This record gives sequence, structure tokens and C-alpha cells, in this order.
Amino acid sequence: MNTSPAPVSHALLARALDTVSESSLITDAEQRIIYANGAFTAVTGYSGQDVMGRNCRFLQGPGSDTLTVAALRMTLARGETFRGEILNYRMDGTPFWNALTVSPLRDGDGTVTHFVSVQRDVTAQKSLRDRLRFLALHDPVTGLPNRTALDRYLCELARRHAGGAGHAAVGVIDLDDFKPVNDTYGHEAGDALLMEFARRLRLKMRETDFLARLGGDEFVIVIEDLDPDAAQEQLGGILARLHEAVDTAMSLSPTVSVQIRMSLGLALCSVDSGDAVLRRADAVLYDLKSRKANRDQWWQLDDTAKASARGSGGPETLQAGPNEPVPGTGLSAKALRDRLFTGGLQMYFQPVMDLRNEKIHLFEALARLCLEDGTVLLPGAFLPQLNQEDIDQLFRDGLEQTLKQLADWDRQGNRLRASVNLHPSTLLNPECPHWVASALERHNIAPHRLVLELLEAPVEDRESQRRIFDELLALGVGMAQDDLGAGHSSIRRLTALAFDTVKIDHKITAQLSTSPITTLTFLASMITMGQDMGWQVVAEGLEDSGATEAATILGVPYGQGYHLGRPMPAKHVLAWISAVPSTRRQDTIGTFLGALTFHWQFVRLGSPHPGPLEACPLTGFLAVTGSAQEAKTWHQQQHSSAGQHLPPSRQLLQWLTERVTGNRGVAPGAATAGCGSTSIHPGNPEFFVLPSDL
Repeated sequence: MNTSPAPVSHALLARALDTVSESSLITDAEQRIIYANGAFTAVTGYSGQDVMGRNCRFLQGPGSDTLTVAALRMTLARGETFRGEILNYRMDGTPFWNALTVSPLRDGDGTVTHFVSVQRDVTAQKSLRDRLRFLALHDPVTGLPNRTALDRYLCELARRHAGGAGHAAVGVIDLDDFKPVNDTYGHEAGDALLMEFARRLRLKMRETDFLARLGGDEFVIVIEDLDPDAAQEQLGGILARLHEAVDTAMSLSPTVSVQIRMSLGLALCSVDSGDAVLRRADAVLYDLKSRKANRDQWWQLDDTAKASARGSGGPETLQAGPNEPVPGTGLSAKALRDRLFTGGLQMYFQPVMDLRNEKIHLFEALARLCLEDGTVLLPGAFLPQLNQEDIDQLFRDGLEQTLKQLADWDRQGNRLRASVNLHPSTLLNPECPHWVASALERHNIAPHRLVLELLEAPVEDRESQRRIFDELLALGVGMAQDDLGAGHSSIRRLTALAFDTVKIDHKITAQLSTSPITTLTFLASMITMGQDMGWQVVAEGLEDSGATEAATILGVPYGQGYHLGRPMPAKHVLAWISAVPSTRRQDTIGTFLGALTFHWQFVRLGSPHPGPLEACPLTGFLAVTGSAQEAKTWHQQQHSSAGQHLPPSRQLLQWLTERVTGNRGVAPGAATAGCGSTSIHPGNPEFFVLPSDL
């Protein structure tokens, strides 16, 4: 009996390869394509008919490394297997990194008859490295180096000083008037103040100085190149310039400006560790602030090794007593709570838009307190006055109003979805799933039309939270992580709980105008992570056309912010829907931030712009805005031959960044500080996160 396996048909092989998730090609001995599977089409955009008979070289472009291309050709010419990574281009011109394995097939005589290639898009892995580098070393609010980056810098500083290379002073800065701003105007205003302070201080620093944020309103500055015998005199001139950062009021909104002061404690570096120097500087600062009302100057230097322990009090609370007036309201805390739960709660609705097609994704329901005189208070005015029982009741009342409104819109022929904020402490209440289920049933709303947005707050009982979270998921409602980047969220929380939506905090997107490169890196990384984790990623805080255009060009799926739609009473929603305008043309660039985002996509991959110069959207933008000839020349060179585009690419990136931030005084070469290196550039940390493989 013949037990040989039956021959496999070409049709069967093709069907089998089409089930493989990685791109696969088969070529003849002359490397002409004779088969491409479905995954290849999904990654590149080219169909089997588009590529049949062509050499794979058509995927290469001006940014493809010539040495890698040569190695590929030589390896295949020898009839050997090639493995490597190469920059390729999709059908629409966008670049991607391709991990490529090409193996020869031989006949019975050993002659190569075909080549089989397996390809994998590894752009996400490269972006992940940038994302981890950013998250590990930067403060999300100001874009400054964080404590980890500071520790590294101080270690390097100590090493250099051990060899006798100059002297430096380490200073701890504290904003004297930060808490009243937070208490009066809210934490959003506080963050705006921190961002503006950091921006101003960077402009006043020397190129050799280093600035980091410890947290809260504390910053650390390192001032180098000091003479230890004349440090006091040298510092006088340097610090006088730094103090100009707070000499004028800071605008937090069109109607709010504040004047702040700062205190600075300094210690000269010695053989101490970084932590020891910081403790000495911190002790000086504490002594200086204790004499704030009766001191000669705003800074103090201690060049000794003495240190004093700094006391620490308990956490501050914003909650007023029951009969004390709440700042900015004219009412007591008790009066606010009474009004909230006796008809004062009103849910406003803000649209979340699909940036890919400008359609409404859902409406977020936001709590507002309407006083009897018509005044509308934001949550920052009344939430701090609520206890845990109040917070639970606020969730139940807000959920009830939201679902009732969805049912009302259903009866008018408008089937919409909505999200409601959920405080993490309410998620610990075992009754929470019952509240949600009964409200959905009472208003006949399908669970998938409701999303619960888990707010930012530290929670200790993670196991109970996970159990109730899973019960809510079992109901069929969506679960979103709100305010990613606001402070308490972490990769652990995102991976421990099965969120289907992640919302990037508005404080992050607000940094597009002050730290665009670091912010674009973070957003791009979140898009990649969202694709890998199956999340719907929403960018909050799209307050102007520039931020909206940047998010759209970058590929953020969903957006929310004043530019797309403001929070509005329910009675205005349907009229708004019928009149919702288009925010931008998809085939044009209209803002400098959009232009920067477009160019940055190619810079991070070390790739020139594909296609003809006249068809590039950046060409039209530079012409319409009357941009400088040097910028047009740099852009023209992005469409030139391989290798010639890199220096002008960085120059164009810096030029566009300066137009976005308004900072035209960046030191020459600052934009290239992060290129080819992972060191921190002390004068301009904005450019630290540029990819090191440029």
C-alpha cells in the first residue's frame, strides 16, 4: 500500500498562507513576486494584483538604509537566508519598520527556485521604547525631567566633580503662593501655572543649567561652572535673571492672572551623594520659608555639609467646615450639599468625536451645581465638600439623570450613547453594580450604550475594586480609564482592569503648545498601546484647531474638547447635533502644530517625505503662511535622495517647534541634542526624546 502523503495543491498552500497573521510573499528565482497573502495587503495596502511580477524593492524608499539593502541583495545572491529590519513604505506613502526574513527554496539538485519572505511591522516596538523612555524620565505636567532623570544627572555630576571638573550648586525651588491658586481656581489652573512657570524659567536659564520637577510645586535647578570661592557673587547675577520668571503676572485663562513668588534653597556640591545635596538644599529652603515674612532676599546658599531635618505635616485638605464659606461661592459647605441633592444637580453633556470621520462617538455627562440665582458651579467647587456617602449619591443621581435623558432622546428619534464619571471609592461599594443594573432596566437602556469613566484617585483595596469592576463588565457596560496622566493612573492599573477605553488627560494635550515633541511622543505611544491592548483612545483637552489637527494627523481615534464641542445643557444637544460643523479638511494642514506633527512622523523614523514635493500637504501650508525661504528649502530637501535629508529634517523640526511654542531663542543645535544620543540636554529638555536611531 502506498503510504506517501498526497501532494499539496498550490490553491491549498495559498489558502493556508492567507490564514497566517504575518505578511508572506513568494517570489521566483529572479525575485519577482508570484504570491502575496492577505496580511501583506493589510500592512502595506498593496493587493496581490498590485505587486504580481514586481521586485520587492518597490517597498523601499529614500529612507531605506543603503547598507541594509546591499546586505539583503548579497545574502540572497549567495542563496542564504536574510534576517534584518528595514524601513519600507506603504501604498499611501507612510513609512513603517519591517522585520524581514527571506529564505531560499531549492529543488532536488540544490538550485534555488523560489524565495519565501515573512514580514512583520515592528514600528510599534520601536515606538514602545520611546514611550518607556519618556514615561520613565519626564514629568507629565511640565515636560521637565523627573526625579529619576534628576538622580541620573546628579550621579553624573558627582562623577565629574570627583575628577575636579568645575563646581555646581543644587537648588530646591518652592512656589510661595501656589496653594491659594489651587484652592481658589482649581487644580487645572494650578497645572497651568506650573507649566507657565516651567516655561518661563527655562527661557531664563543658561545652556549649562539643568531643571527638573520633584512634584507638587517643587523644582530642582542645578547651576554649574561656579567658583567655590566666589559662588555667592556669581549666583547673584544668575539668580537675578531667573527671578524675572515671576516678575510679571501669569495668565491662567482669558480672565484670570496671578502674581506668584518663589523661594530657593541652595547647597554647593561636594563629595556628597545626590540625595545628600538635595537634603541640604531642602533644609536651607525650609529655613528660608520659615522667615518668609522677614527676609532680605528670596534665595539662600548653604555651602556647608550641615543638614537639618525638615518637618512634615499631614496631608492638607480642601474641605471647609459645615458652616464655613466655600471660596468663590458665597455659600457654606452645608448649603452647597443641600442644594446639590435637592434639585441643584444638572448634567451637562460634552461630545466625544470620532476624529477619523467627524461623527459623534458619545456624550460625556458632567455634573454641574445650579444655584437658585442661576449661577452654575463646576465640580471643583463642590466635590471637596462631599463625604463618601455624598459621592455615592452623586453618582446615583447623575446616572439617573443621564439614562433618563438618553430615553428622552430615544423617543425623539436620536439614539445616542453616554458616559458617566465613577469615583474609585464608589467602585468599592458592593451595591454599585446593582445601582447601574437597576437604572439601565428602569429606563430601558441597553448596557452597551453606557460607559463608566473611572476617575483618578488612589485606592488601596485593589482586590475589591477588581471584583466589582468585573461585575460591571458582566452587565455589558463599557469601562474607561479617565484622566490618564493626571497622577495616580499607572500601567499596573491599566493592565489589571479590563478597560475598553483610555482617556488621555487634558493636561497632557495642553502641553502640545509648550512641549510638542515630548507630548507627540507620548500620544503616539498611547495610540500604539491602544491598538495592542484593544483600547479606544480618547484625547481630552482639544481646545483649539492646532491641538485637534495634531491629534487627527497623529491618528488619535477619538477627541474631546472645546474646539469640538463645549459641555451644554441637555436641551441644547439636539440643536447642536443638527448644526455640528466640520472641524478640518483631512487633506490639508492649517496650523503650525499640524505641520509639526506631520513632519515629526517622519523624523522619528529617520525617514524623508515620500512622493513628489508639489503633492505634499506641507508644501501648500508653507506657501499659504508665507513661511521663510529657509523652511521651504529644508522641506524641499525632505523629498531628496537618501541620507541628504537628515540635517535639514532636524532644522525644519526645530523651526516648526519654535513657531508652535513661541520660543525663538533656542540655542543653536538644541534641536539635535537628542539625535543619536540618550543624554539629557540641560538647556532644552524638550528635544531629549527624539529617537536615538536617527
